[in-house]
Amino acid sequence: MPVKPSDAKLLQEYIEKGWEFHIIDLLYDMKPVEIAELIETLDDESRGKFFALLDVDTASEVIAELSSETREDVVDRMSDKDLARIIEDMNTDDAADLVGDLHAERAERVLAAMSPEDSSDIKSLLKYPEDTAGGIMQHELISARASDTVDEVISQIRQLQSEVDDVQTVYVVDKTRVLIGTVPLVKLILSKPNVEMSGIMDPDPMSVPVKMDQEKVAQIFKKYDEVAMPVVDDKGVLLGRITIDDIVDIIEEEATEDMFRLAGAEEDLLSSSIVKNASTRIPWLFVCWVGGIFITLLIKRFEPTLSQLVGLAAFMPIILGMGGNVASQSVTLVVRGIATGVVSTTDFFATAVKQLAVGFILGGTYGIMLGIIAFFIYPERVRIGIVVGLAIMNSMALAAFMGTALPMLFYKMGKDPAIASGPFVTTAMDLIGVVTYFAIAVVLLF
Repeated sequence: MPVKPSDAKLLQEYIEKGWEFHIIDLLYDMKPVEIAELIETLDDESRGKFFALLDVDTASEVIAELSSETREDVVDRMSDKDLARIIEDMNTDDAADLVGDLHAERAERVLAAMSPEDSSDIKSLLKYPEDTAGGIMQHELISARASDTVDEVISQIRQLQSEVDDVQTVYVVDKTRVLIGTVPLVKLILSKPNVEMSGIMDPDPMSVPVKMDQEKVAQIFKKYDEVAMPVVDDKGVLLGRITIDDIVDIIEEEATEDMFRLAGAEEDLLSSSIVKNASTRIPWLFVCWVGGIFITLLIKRFEPTLSQLVGLAAFMPIILGMGGNVASQSVTLVVRGIATGVVSTTDFFATAVKQLAVGFILGGTYGIMLGIIAFFIYPERVRIGIVVGLAIMNSMALAAFMGTALPMLFYKMGKDPAIASGPFVTTAMDLIGVVTYFAIAVVLLF
């Protein structure tokens, strides 16, 4: 449930008056995510005071739910020892993310204040890039040998209940920890106590390599409706597992990232400072500026044509605008299709040609309408209608093709397809649109 404004107001009042028991009573029935939402409403000083009242178990769950900005405020007000205690109580994937966000010197101090085992676990996760399976996996899982009985494994789950959350699957490994099978928890519970894991396990377990990109991992989860997935190295050794809550975060993160890149930005600028907001967008807009200079030079090159037939200039905005809109639509569809697995680079030619055909249909439709309008505006120059009709059809068809081909090409090259969007594709289409428009005009009118 959303945080009530009255709760936020009460909490602020209790903190200011130092009424700790009232605060504890207010939080009694709240879930960690709801407590995190309450913290977000407080000022910096109150956040630190409030967080200090939470027990370690609650604090470790709440801190994982905070926004990056609020988490940074809270962490900055903690001692290294207190932060180490909270991190030790967190799942290793969340703990590694938190330590990874600290500056190097403090991260070393906090890791040094932790137990050697917990410190080693986090260090082993930090060596993987954060956008890979290794970067999002956790070490907490239930594993067993093929010779272990159902009763033995259930006893192990009971012993580790405080350490391993959301047990969905038991992973069966050999003596070198190579993954050889999986047993769903339901199947384990329904099996007889003396049955060995080798008799009930799936001998062909699904897993993801530790270096796989997180976006591809999310696609696998979606395709096979998985809620947890083991992570293995090149030799098949079990390293950890990825759970569905991580995948939900990844889907949101990747969708947000794609949206920002489609808009010509690399991060969320709405909450950043004015200077950072402007400085981040300048390089992206520079592409448009350079393209605009080239377009200006091209138009100047065709000044003699424009001077003889000024009517051509009146149709430039709609021709370029429609081409840019079609390109943006195509880029958005393809980027989203690649992200969800609907679009594959193996169908590069077929997909690009299909969108080219779509572009010709769209362009032909609007070309006929624009040609008719041009005829009524300039009845004495029938060819102007033909020129603008052909120009907009050509512009929209090429835009559909470019908006499809560029993202797929970037993806095939191992680059984020979203970078082919925004300023790049629209500027390219403006350049192509101007050239083809005047080329058609020169051929048909002069």
